[in-house]
Amino acid sequence: MLHREGPLTLSKLRNALRISSSTLLYELSALESLGVVKREDVVVYLTELGERVASIVSTIEPLKSLNFLSLLGLRPLVVWFLFSPYAPVAAAAFLLSWIAALSFGALQDPPLALLGIAYVGYYLPLSVKLETQHALAISLLSVALILVAGYLASKRRLRPLNIVVGVLPLAIYPTVHMTLVQVAHATGIAYVISFSQILLFVSLLLTAAVFATAYSLESGAPYESSLAYSLLLFFVAPALVYLFPR
Repeated sequence: MLHREGPLTLSKLRNALRISSSTLLYELSALESLGVVKREDVVVYLTELGERVASIVSTIEPLKSLNFLSLLGLRPLVVWFLFSPYAPVAAAAFLLSWIAALSFGALQDPPLALLGIAYVGYYLPLSVKLETQHALAISLLSVALILVAGYLASKRRLRPLNIVVGVLPLAIYPTVHMTLVQVAHATGIAYVISFSQILLFVSLLLTAAVFATAYSLESGAPYESSLAYSLLLFFVAPALVYLFPR
């Protein structure tokens, strides 16, 4: 309400929310401790941080009709994680595990590589003939470029470790994929690999959602526009890559 209508008095908030004065003051006290609202006498308004958070957790009406946005219910979880004191340590661990997975993937035949923001080789939709050392070099360069591009696109507001959180589904995917491939080899059930390819596109969709959350929170950009750009970058662009013939 404060994001949509601007500063409101305590009485207007109480009447609109249909809650008691004690409940309202209790809730406002909790929000103040988080730094998202401020009170001056009887007037309540959002802080700069509050405006950014409200932009994330609110969605414009046309987008609410899209079924896939039910997947984006993880936005509050991402916001909570970014504010967690353990976020830097966890993000560093994610980054190291991503690099380890790419290193292991480069040893496969054919090698698994991250080409830009698309995974190629090792039974994925697009086959690219790469030597092990080339696959690893391209993968590590792609990770570095993703971090640098996210940092520059956010006007140097988005910290590199927060960018790692933003692309977490993309970072987790190679480990999931290689695990499923090994299961397919061990069981002889080939369609498990096809299932992994479906998960690839799901991970790209989730990456767009998570990255948009991190980007909009740190840069102050509206979540809706951040999501649109993220979908183009992390979902539409890789999908077009995979449409090319093998």
